[in-house]
Amino acid sequence: MRKIWFYAIVQGIGIFLIVGVLTYMIRGDFFFRYLSPIFGLAAAFLRFGTAMLMKMLAPTLYDDPKKGGNDLHKN
Repeated sequence: MRKIWFYAIVQGIGIFLIVGVLTYMIRGDFFFRYLSPIFGLAAAFLRFGTAMLMKMLAPTLYDDPKKGGNDLHKN
């Protein structure tokens, strides 16, 4: 769960900065019509939501291979 939160926050901050810089270069205003915070928050929430959905539908995607455990694909 910590990994999902971390990547969602990093992606949200990244989108916030990218959109802010683009609007600053085009319109001269970092917060032009609040696009950067809106897209940053939307990216973070969508990333978290889709990651949690994938964790529920396919829990083996988030298993740590270092821990070993019972691997169904071993011959």
